[in-house]
Amino acid sequence: MTLDTLIMLAGSFVLILPFLGFPSNWDTVFLVVVGVLIVGLGIAARRTMHKHHPDTHNHSDGPTVQ
Repeated sequence: MTLDTLIMLAGSFVLILPFLGFPSNWDTVFLVVVGVLIVGLGIAARRTMHKHHPDTHNHSDGPTVQ
């Protein structure tokens, strides 16, 4: 399973969580755990992207000072 797929599944879980009928305390715990998971997967995906494409840089579209 790819990182993209895991991020989408975790996001889908967050989307349907309020409708699953868990107690409020459980919802809070699940949201925190899945939120940390999404952040970790996002960092891993970003590192993987930069490992495969080292020439890409994150430039802003705003003005630059030279």
